[in-house]
Amino acid sequence: MQSSTIKTLMSKKHFAGGFTASGQWIHSKTGYILFLLVLAVLLIASALIAVGVGIAGGSVSELIHTLLHLDLSTSLSQIMLEMRLPRVVAACITGAAFALSGTVMQGITRNPLADAGLLGINAGACFAVTLCTAFLPTLSYNGLMGAAFLGATVAALIVYGFGAKKKKSRAIRLILAGSAVSSFLTALSQGMSLAFGLSKDLSFYTAGSLSGILWPQVKAVTPWLLIAVIIGLLLAPKLSILALGYESALGLGVNVGLVRAFGLFAVLLLAGASVSLVGGISFVGIIIPHVARKLVGADYRRLAPAAALMGAVLLVLSDVAARMLQAPFDTPTGALVSVIGVPIFLLLTYRNGGTKL
Repeated sequence: MQSSTIKTLMSKKHFAGGFTASGQWIHSKTGYILFLLVLAVLLIASALIAVGVGIAGGSVSELIHTLLHLDLSTSLSQIMLEMRLPRVVAACITGAAFALSGTVMQGITRNPLADAGLLGINAGACFAVTLCTAFLPTLSYNGLMGAAFLGATVAALIVYGFGAKKKKSRAIRLILAGSAVSSFLTALSQGMSLAFGLSKDLSFYTAGSLSGILWPQVKAVTPWLLIAVIIGLLLAPKLSILALGYESALGLGVNVGLVRAFGLFAVLLLAGASVSLVGGISFVGIIIPHVARKLVGADYRRLAPAAALMGAVLLVLSDVAARMLQAPFDTPTGALVSVIGVPIFLLLTYRNGGTKL
């Protein structure tokens, strides 16, 4: 019953918060499933490219054979298993996590410019990790991940405290408050890095990098990301109704406060765990949901899975480009994503300006 109600209401052209359903490219269920399959194939192909790029003397067939028949007695297998695969898996899961966190954040705030990076959540997680690295250098990775979640939570509460006072200009106030808090916490992180002689170790991390990621880190973060992803996907039908407006959601029996609370928890878990692994990579959570919305529509039941897959593909390919840009040296992946993301963010700000914010 609720499914058919969502379909009927989602046929409207405009939604609360400045979203639109016009111009959707993929309408049919078959087309959507094919699109997800194409994304899955593209992700696998991107992962194979990421594993093989930069390995001297390895042809494509040899790389695939090595992947299928790993033999730790060979140097090629060791490089692929211990260095490349953890990095690629990290790019996949964090890319999906950042994209899904942006999708859910835009859903619970009904703000088309909402993103964990822009609202200071990533900066809060980064600051907490920097703080622990300076004062608790022997802290386990699970401890760092918990600190990142706590830092993300505190930053989110501060931003919401400053940015959500006036309903009329709530969206733009959230963005301004998020930018201010993010800048402040980033400055504190950089200052602390210099004061404690950590700038060399943390410079790549704060910029967003997948360099040096190992299997223990990936294994530690994956269960938490899976929990957050499941919560985000389960909330998708409710977010679709919430996108129609507060009154419409209440009229359809949605507990708006509970949906927003669980949504925010999922966002904080996605952002905190991802930032603890790869650092503060911004703009994935704002670029991908908008592109996915244009392709598959504003229904979060379709939008959330598509955004997660697209985020994974984007971060894997961005990491490949970052490694190739000034090989054999690494370029921070977050810096490359920001180069792509800033112009798109400015365009979205312009298109969603005025009364829509």
